[in-house]
Amino acid sequence: MLMSIICLCNCAMICSLVEHTLCGDNLVDLADKLERLYQVFPWPEDLSLVRTKQRLDEAYKIFQDLLEHSWFKELLKEKDIVRVLDICGGVGIGGIALAKALMEKGLRVELVVNDLRGSALAKAREYAKQILGIEIATLREDALRLYEHDIRVDIALMYGISAPHFNPYQMVQLAAGVAWILKPNGLFLVDEFDRVYGLLCRVGCKDITIEHAGEDRILLTLNGGYNSRTGMFKRVFLDIPAMTRVEMEYRMWDIAGVAAILWMFFEDVDFKPTKTQLHGILIARKPRGINPRNYVNQPTIAKT
Repeated sequence: MLMSIICLCNCAMICSLVEHTLCGDNLVDLADKLERLYQVFPWPEDLSLVRTKQRLDEAYKIFQDLLEHSWFKELLKEKDIVRVLDICGGVGIGGIALAKALMEKGLRVELVVNDLRGSALAKAREYAKQILGIEIATLREDALRLYEHDIRVDIALMYGISAPHFNPYQMVQLAAGVAWILKPNGLFLVDEFDRVYGLLCRVGCKDITIEHAGEDRILLTLNGGYNSRTGMFKRVFLDIPAMTRVEMEYRMWDIAGVAAILWMFFEDVDFKPTKTQLHGILIARKPRGINPRNYVNQPTIAKT
């Protein structure tokens, strides 16, 4: 079966997606911080490891099931080619898994994986070739600025519970931007976990948490405070004995909170539980056509 990478205009456009240079000191600093974070945090990204293969298989089964949703059936009928954008995709686990499920239905898939980490995108290209047998495009860019590129897709997804990277104002910007680049009948998929009940209510906010304890190293996270204006918690990741320190902000999102923001920019939103009722895939469809440039500047409260 002939598979092709995304055709935005011509080969030059494809190259520009791969080679795009980050603009702005803040964005470069964030990309560097994320590179350091994922070097110490045991997130499964190495496909030679059993845990990563299990994560890929799990994602594939989730998307196999999701393709039976009536909104997917409506989207895919009479289609030969499906254009997919994997946002904050890292090494591309979500996008590759969805592409595999679509390809097994006889569809051609054109996949773009987006992330700030150049090292992750290099692996995404390698893994896509290994698993899908196709070349893919990658875009190293701020997820909030994807609408500035010449991209039109059928499906956008954010897989791997990445929402905590965005504060509420940024989530509005993200939803607006994604809705703008989707086709009129397109879908936005968000892998989400309800942290308000699952973590804050059940576990509570701890000053020190052991994230990983192995024979050679221990990874701790320390509470660094909370910003009531942005709704962001601050955590300090400390790798022992290397004593590598990475400070990150994150948002304790709940499913309804993300769904409500998606509803602002899409006509309808649904939720498909996967592991439990607290974890699943949010599905937003039919973009409302609201220009994301209306939300470029965040409100004063978020800047002070």
